[in-house]
Amino acid sequence: MKKPRVNRKNLEVKVLQDTKLIDLEEKSIKDQDLSDLKIDELRLDRCFLEGVSLSQTEILEGKVVDCIFTKCIFTGAELNDFFFERSAFASSWMQGVQITGAPFRDCHFTACKLNAANFRYGKFKNCIFESCVLQEADFLGVQFENVDFLDCDLRESQFSQTTLKKINFKGSQIEGISLGKESLEEVTVDTAQAIYLASIFGLKIED
Repeated sequence: MKKPRVNRKNLEVKVLQDTKLIDLEEKSIKDQDLSDLKIDELRLDRCFLEGVSLSQTEILEGKVVDCIFTKCIFTGAELNDFFFERSAFASSWMQGVQITGAPFRDCHFTACKLNAANFRYGKFKNCIFESCVLQEADFLGVQFENVDFLDCDLRESQFSQTTLKKINFKGSQIEGISLGKESLEEVTVDTAQAIYLASIFGLKIED
């Protein structure tokens, strides 16, 4: 997985609450409140964001490339027509975020709260979710390729109608997961997960 190319030495920038277009390149944004706004377009390239709140914000269009988000808040945000590439999210609150149909390429989520997040009909390629809470997350119709869920809480999450190619669930909690057997292709699980999935698919294991 490719890592974001971010220069953290650049001066911090104050984001003006211009709801038409926010277009930033190689900037550091820290402890700013952009919640409850309606933004037409957001473009971020090689930016570092820390402590930024986009809670309940609606963004109509966005492109995020080579960015790092640390301790940011996306709870209840609605991100429409977005594209994410080589970006990392760490220790961020993203409960109930709506990011439907978005492609994620070479992205890394670490210790993020993603309860009830909606990623319906998106695409994840070469991505990692590590130590994330994804209870009741909605991945309906998502295309996954080469994605790791490492020590995540995926209980009651929705994976119906998904394409799972080269997926690793090892070490994650998957009780109550909704998953169709027709979508499985090169899926790695541990022994306990295999027994649980066998019960879902009606398989009878005998020694």
